[in-house]
Order: sequence, then C-alpha cells, then structure tokens
Amino acid sequence: MTTNHVTQFNFRQVHKNLRLFWDGVDTFSARLQKQKALYAELFASAENKNSGDRLVIVSDPVLFDTTIHLFGPALPSNTRRTERLYEVVLDRELGAIIIANRGATLWCLSPKTETPYLARHIGISIYVPGLGIETLNVGLVGDVYNGPIAVRSESACTPSFLFGSQRCNCCHQWDSFRELAAAYNTAEEPELSPQAFENWVQEQLTYQDGYHKFKTNGPGFVFIHFDSQNGMGSGITPGEFSSDLFNRASLRHRGEYSAEQIFKTTMAGGFTAIGLEPDPRALENNLGYRITPLVLDYLKVSRTIILFSNNYAKIRELQKKDYCVKRVKHLGAVNQAGAVEAEQRGTEFG
Repeated sequence: MTTNHVTQFNFRQVHKNLRLFWDGVDTFSARLQKQKALYAELFASAENKNSGDRLVIVSDPVLFDTTIHLFGPALPSNTRRTERLYEVVLDRELGAIIIANRGATLWCLSPKTETPYLARHIGISIYVPGLGIETLNVGLVGDVYNGPIAVRSESACTPSFLFGSQRCNCCHQWDSFRELAAAYNTAEEPELSPQAFENWVQEQLTYQDGYHKFKTNGPGFVFIHFDSQNGMGSGITPGEFSSDLFNRASLRHRGEYSAEQIFKTTMAGGFTAIGLEPDPRALENNLGYRITPLVLDYLKVSRTIILFSNNYAKIRELQKKDYCVKRVKHLGAVNQAGAVEAEQRGTEFG
C-alpha cells in the first residue's frame, strides 16, 4: 500500500514538473521572438539618426523600457525609475546591445597588504551577434579619463579565483593589479559612524553624463572581468548566439580541465578533446577579443593605455581601435605547479 502511494505521488510530481518545464520553455521562446523583433526595431531607429557615431544611446522611453524588460535585467514592464539606474547603448559596428547599470562606489581593501582604496563597480551585459550574452564586471579606480591609464582585462578562471589553483596565474595577476591600484590611489578612512561612513563613501564620486569622477584622483586603473569567458571563452559556439554563454563556459572549462588529466594531454589538447578550438575567443575574426575596446569606448576612458597582459591578441584589437597601447608583461607567481601551463600558453596559444 505504501509503495503504491509513493508511485502515484511520483507520477503526479513528474507530470507537474513536465508541465512546469514546458510552460517555462514556451515563455522563454515567446521572449526570444519578442527580442528578435525589438532588436530589429532598435537598430532601425539607430540608422534613422543622422549621427555617424558608432555608439548610439537609446533615449526613446518606450524602446528603453522594452529593452530593460526583454533583455538584461528583465525587469517587469511596469517598473519605474530604471532610466536612472541603467543605460542602453547600441554598437552599430558589431550590432551589439550594451546594457549597463550606473555603478556603485565601494570602499575596498587590496588583497595582500589590505591597503584601502575606492572603486566604482559597474555591471555590464553585452548582446553580441555570432557570440552570445557577455557578462562583465568592471571596476574604475582613480582618474580614468586623463593621461595614461592602466588596464587589466581578465577572462574568468574559477579554479584560480575560487580555490587558489597554482596551475595558472589569473588570480595572482588580478590581485597584483589591485595592489597597484590601491598603492597609487590609497584612501584615508575617516572616523565616522557606520551610516555616516556609508554616506561619505557615496559622496566620494560624482556621476554625470556617463563620467565617473572621484573627488581625489590618482592614476587611472580599469578592471574588466569577463564572467562569461571562463576558460578562454570556452562557451562560444561558432555560428550561434548563446543565451547561456556563462553556463556553457563554466561547464566546458571543467570538461577541458578533466580532459587534460584523463587523456594525459596538453591545454590545447583538452579543448580539442571536447570538440572545441583552443581559445575560442579568436573565432569569428577575434570576436571575443573585440569586446574589451568596445567596453573602453563605452566608458569614454583615456585612449592612452598601459595594458597589463601577456596576450598579444588583446593588444592588436585595442590598436585597431586607435588606442595607444604600451604593454607591461604581467608576471605571475613562479612555482612548480604552474610551470607546465606557463610553457604551453607560450607555445600553443602564442
């Protein structure tokens, strides 16, 4: 009797789950159709403008509200005040839609020396045809609009950032960049009550007309972290717009790592073992690498850059967009665990 009851319950639950699944798929499919129609309308409106600018701000309130509802944050269509929280920008060259929040000012400590500094944190989603939805976290420290600025563009690396893996230098290089930013932009902590301190932090930066300006400025530092490019952009699928780029990259990167150890192969061999080209960011005419100059263009930062990178593809794409780039070789933590990967990055990926 108990067994029959359990069987009946499971059948009903399975039926309910199937209904929920299909209802969700239908809703998602309907959203995709609306996105296609809106995409066409957005770029038709951009072409109707006489401006020759590459980047076009979506100022029409109906198009803005609909974009915020269907793309990016997917907020309810009756949500108000979003025009003060988000910005929607079209990139005519790539056919991309940029959705960014206005940012928030953070009181930060550097990871090793715990040096205090202020950073402006901006969340960005970019819908790129032929690629998918790129998800980025951007940080601004100091004056990023005048003089040479330091830039670090980083593809997500879960093993390094979450677990301290010593196989690669991703987290070490990111932490070193934070230390530099803090050293050149050290902030003095005032003695205030908690709420007064929070108010003080918010008052240290003004935002106007797309410019994020700190009251006190040292040299500018720009942090660009590609959450969706885990494992050298392994989520990219040629010829497909991926709405789950972040998830694909995460799972494929785990597969690539597993393949290296199970099949006793190299990094490039790990990609090949799961059916991917090594470093998929280079596919579609380096499309994955063309996002960084787009983000810098959107932020309107200085065009004189000190790039902290060992990747020449990043340098070339910035130079194509008329950025004056000086490369600083970004040294990693030298240890036995990372020696093999360091060599393979130089020989297999260039």
